[in-house]
Amino acid sequence: DSLSDDEKARILLKLESFQGELPRPRAVRASMSNRSDKCYEDEAPPSLLDDILVPLVDESVRRQFLIRDAERRRDYKEANALRESTSPRQKALEEAQLAREEGSEDDALKFEEEAELYKNLRADVTQDEGAYSRFLDRDDWYERETQARIKRLDKSKFGSLLDGMD
Repeated sequence: DSLSDDEKARILLKLESFQGELPRPRAVRASMSNRSDKCYEDEAPPSLLDDILVPLVDESVRRQFLIRDAERRRDYKEANALRESTSPRQKALEEAQLAREEGSEDDALKFEEEAELYKNLRADVTQDEGAYSRFLDRDDWYERETQARIKRLDKSKFGSLLDGMD
């Protein structure tokens, strides 16, 4: 929301997943003036660059943007529907942020670890859950077991690359 159109254009140009051409500045300005009648009142409506950028960003960021946009348009039904359909990863990220605001760093780290696990489960975090075959994702039980096994490893038994060198 707080990025300028110039910053959004720079991000799009840096993204490997963006393939295409940026719209002309005149088209971006025209898209904003066409949307100004959609109950945005004092706030600037999303631009054409937002329409291009939003599908390419992380699912949790995209959902937060869409919720804020629905609230600015006073479409509370859509905002509530978006809130209800949040992914477990999104919920863990929100809990981590809430815990950090309350000063509970340990809980925040626990929730961030949980969010990282959910991120590792997903084949593509830029896609909404259910937008592609669930068989492309990793299994929750397998990933949890793998993470637990990694934590149990005694890393000192592996040595280093320099062992045996004189």
